[in-house]
Amino acid sequence: MRLLSRIFVALVIGFLLLPVFMVVITSFSSSPVLVFPPRGLTTAWYSNISPEFFEALRVSLVVGVSTAVLATVIGTPAALAIVRGRFPGKRLVATMFLSPLMVSTLVIGVGLFQYVNTLWDIFRVSLGGTIPALIAGQLSFTIPFVIRAVIAGQAHFDRSLEEASINLGARPVETFFRVTLPLLLPGVLSGAIFAFLTSFDDIPVALFVGGGNATTLPVKIYTSVEFSIDASVMAIAAIVICGSLLCVLILDRLVGVDKLMGTVRT
Repeated sequence: MRLLSRIFVALVIGFLLLPVFMVVITSFSSSPVLVFPPRGLTTAWYSNISPEFFEALRVSLVVGVSTAVLATVIGTPAALAIVRGRFPGKRLVATMFLSPLMVSTLVIGVGLFQYVNTLWDIFRVSLGGTIPALIAGQLSFTIPFVIRAVIAGQAHFDRSLEEASINLGARPVETFFRVTLPLLLPGVLSGAIFAFLTSFDDIPVALFVGGGNATTLPVKIYTSVEFSIDASVMAIAAIVICGSLLCVLILDRLVGVDKLMGTVRT
């Protein structure tokens, strides 16, 4: 029975990873038309990647990192207030913060597009096609990921450690940074990572609010394959895949993915 379960898990993992392997292998195809399996191997497509893709990648990284940092700074205290706070309308505030998880990002993108147009009509302020607009738009659906992760991290939180710190003379701010935050760090980091990945992978909001010098990599790839597709698109996708794998390996080496996600190796 255990052997069958392992075979089943291996087949599921292989099925999920198959598109990734196909993208990487196809990026080395020597054929000008995408075919699988490749008829020959070459690295020419990597040297033919348009600089516009690397500029879009830079924009995606800037927006993703900025969004993750701001979402973490806003979402962490919000999660603490939702779990520990006692104030009128607490349930309404929690619902407001978590409701974007139940709304399609396409709807959020359309709403932000209308909001940007309204700002221009009333105040003559143009935010469309700017990086700050992308960051502000993506914060609307990345903050809930941080809140959910931090709330989950408080499930087994021992409040007596904070009380001991205060009884020993530590100030509340010192207790937060030296006791509370380190204990919640796995949840905070996992929320920040989810926020970054969600921001980096976003198309609807970036499509409606971005554009021009604020074009992200997913939008650039989407608009490229809409008209034609060649192995250079697969090449930039393979670079992103390898970069993501490298980041995971570095995180596992420095922090540990199991600790980062709040799990324990057995």
